[in-house]
Amino acid sequence: MMLAILCIFVIFSTAYSNEEPTNCEEVNVYNKPHRKHVLSMGLNRPYQLAFDKHQHRTFFSHNVGLDNEDSFEIAYIERGEMIPKVVHDVKNGFAIAIDNMDGVIYYGGSEGIKKEHLKEKNATIHEVLKNHNVWDMFYKHALYFITYPLQHLYKLLPKNKVEHQKHIHEEIYQFVIDGHNDIFITNKTGLFLIKNGTDERIHFKGPKVFRAIEVNNEGKAHFCGKNGIYIANKANHTLDMIAEIKHIFGITFDGDDNIIYSDPHEIVKLVPGSCK
Repeated sequence: MMLAILCIFVIFSTAYSNEEPTNCEEVNVYNKPHRKHVLSMGLNRPYQLAFDKHQHRTFFSHNVGLDNEDSFEIAYIERGEMIPKVVHDVKNGFAIAIDNMDGVIYYGGSEGIKKEHLKEKNATIHEVLKNHNVWDMFYKHALYFITYPLQHLYKLLPKNKVEHQKHIHEEIYQFVIDGHNDIFITNKTGLFLIKNGTDERIHFKGPKVFRAIEVNNEGKAHFCGKNGIYIANKANHTLDMIAEIKHIFGITFDGDDNIIYSDPHEIVKLVPGSCK
């Protein structure tokens, strides 16, 4: 689906397993110990993580094709279960965004966007938009999505109308709006901040390649570089590392604001506390 992904993600694949390792591992987040709790393993490049606060499910996209091809599928992990369940009817499911307030999840793939109501039992997946190859999505008051291969940003309007976000004129990889309504975008030259009500691009020093960016429950943007998780220091336009973790593919936050991240083959939750 997307040859550019081969330049970003490391190819890795293992077999599924039903059991979580019994050894305890720690990661420091904000200089405080956190235990690694493996939610699922044996995956092939899980990314585009999103957390459903209504049913406590972790959604993700992963590669289900051979190592030399890209064939994507959206799946989710139920609380307490390690084996993922597949979301059907989304061809090359690649992007995910959740409106947790209204209980709606959006699925993006090579043929467009579909949605499902999380609060309804046995809900069906409805088509929202056709003929768009979706690269990434973000939800805040409305659905924003980036198309492939042009990497342009669009906004989904009422009645499924689409509006090109012309103030974001460059080709971008990721887009989020934080709690101050400031915009962060990434492109091939790095990370930029666009403060609320302005058009100025403020370049941030530090890592230039990001596999995922996401906003936590408090509205703070988090950025996953090659060697860790960062937050933005808006005062001096630099990134502060809050956790040193290599090879992160995706990030999201549960209802308690615990970090959930993925590496090339696992999805892990970081729980406050020491292994001792």
